[in-house]
Amino acid sequence: MSKLIAFDQALNTTGYSIFEDGSLVSYDKFTTSDASTAEKLKEIRGFIIELFKTHKPSKVAFEEIQLQQIPGTTAHGNVETFKKLAYVQAILLETLVEFNIPYEIVSSNTWKSTCNIKGRARAEQKRNAQKYVEAEFGVKAIQDICDSICIGKHVIEMDSKEINWG
Repeated sequence: MSKLIAFDQALNTTGYSIFEDGSLVSYDKFTTSDASTAEKLKEIRGFIIELFKTHKPSKVAFEEIQLQQIPGTTAHGNVETFKKLAYVQAILLETLVEFNIPYEIVSSNTWKSTCNIKGRARAEQKRNAQKYVEAEFGVKAIQDICDSICIGKHVIEMDSKEINWG
């Protein structure tokens, strides 16, 4: 049996979904409670370890981070937010290596293309991802969970298209 855990990771609220043999079986969110970044990262690591021990995934997928450009300008968005997302990604990567779990990092453009998520602004894309997840899976959930489900859907779809030449 193959088991995939997909994350839409963040410092405050991380959405995650679990797929078994290509079917969505569970989804939820994890919200940190501590105030400092270091304590939040410690909480996230503890949560991830428990999730891996409980569900024993054969693969993990999560979203690549990117420094957002401010619409209509050549300036970039909040560098501090980008740094904090990089810390979360580092915690996730370190834990994956510790547990020897294969992983895939997916760009937002890639999973949005697979799930046909359209929209000019980020907020519109988030709403459209929620609509897609409700139509495709019958799940009405917060944006973080819906994004994780879409990431998982993308990875499952791409894995099913791989050719085994062996």
